[in-house]
Amino acid sequence: MIINKLKLTNYRNYDNLDINLNEKLNIIIGKNAQGKTNILESIYVLALTKSYMSVNDKNLVKFGCNYSIIEGEVKYHDYLKKFKIKISDTGKHVLINDKDIKKMSDYISNLKVIIFSSENIHMLKEGPGVRRKFLNMEISQLSLKYVKILMDYNNIIKQKNEYLKLNNINMDYLSILNNKIAQLSVEIFLFRKDFIESINKILSDIFFEIMGIDGLKIKYISNIDFYDNKEIMIDKCIEKLNRYNEKESLYKISLIGPHRDDFIFVLNDKNVSLHCSQGQLRSIVLSLKLAEVQLFSNKTGESPILLLDDIFSELDSEKKNNLIRYIKDNVQTIITTTDINMIDEKLVKKASVFIINNGKIFPGK
Repeated sequence: MIINKLKLTNYRNYDNLDINLNEKLNIIIGKNAQGKTNILESIYVLALTKSYMSVNDKNLVKFGCNYSIIEGEVKYHDYLKKFKIKISDTGKHVLINDKDIKKMSDYISNLKVIIFSSENIHMLKEGPGVRRKFLNMEISQLSLKYVKILMDYNNIIKQKNEYLKLNNINMDYLSILNNKIAQLSVEIFLFRKDFIESINKILSDIFFEIMGIDGLKIKYISNIDFYDNKEIMIDKCIEKLNRYNEKESLYKISLIGPHRDDFIFVLNDKNVSLHCSQGQLRSIVLSLKLAEVQLFSNKTGESPILLLDDIFSELDSEKKNNLIRYIKDNVQTIITTTDINMIDEKLVKKASVFIINNGKIFPGK
């Protein structure tokens, strides 16, 4: 898939922006705080309805304005789709081909993007909630079924947590909730397990190509036990949930389920967040993003849009050259940088170049 046109109205520091994008490679140049990253963020929001940064939707609206609009025209193999998101005080409205989409679950997964940014590196250092959000956002792009299961799960966990706050708890009713939670929990676990196993088949090779170090993989940490038989998994999950009824009643919150799961990156069996430098962590996340591009292409038959925010600033010449081979002509890529000289001239020659200055965009060549 390719985003041909992007239009922003009252988005972040932009009054109005119209840009026609190259179907292969685009380079956006500008000093810091001029709006380069805002363009990448807007494409991500257009795809997933949320920013990849931990921000309130209202922060996406230009200061002093009542609303913000993101519009994009996307080309697939043999057809076009127009996407539109309006963010205002009344909420968030999404449209496809000028038709209102009532459920966000029917909107997400139509447009697929992979983004690398400095924000992603925080995922390795911060709490498990950040990593769960990453998993949920990425798998949601691959499966509409996952989106709906996750929404159902979050709703019933919310219902259970509200019930646990009451003074008089009926254990039979908790068991009824647990039966449904177990079914959804196992579904979520299996989706995540498949995603991580698929990534692990690609990740180590990419990291080795970039860094020359072997042995990188992701380890999923769950409170749900895996069995080859799905029904056994559900039964065991119900048993575990019911064992925790009294403890959850005491703490007044749900303690078991995929909303408590986590994952870590390990390099030769060592947790990277404890043993790797900042530069290595950056390369680990970059390798993950490149592995995702390959995985998305394999699973959907469509290449996602790749967004790379200031990717070359901390890579030496050897690692830059190693990275270039993964920037494929069949994957639309948008790169931001403060200095065009940081980017290999082989890439620059075949790219569309744009210059950003104080919320205005100009052709670079």
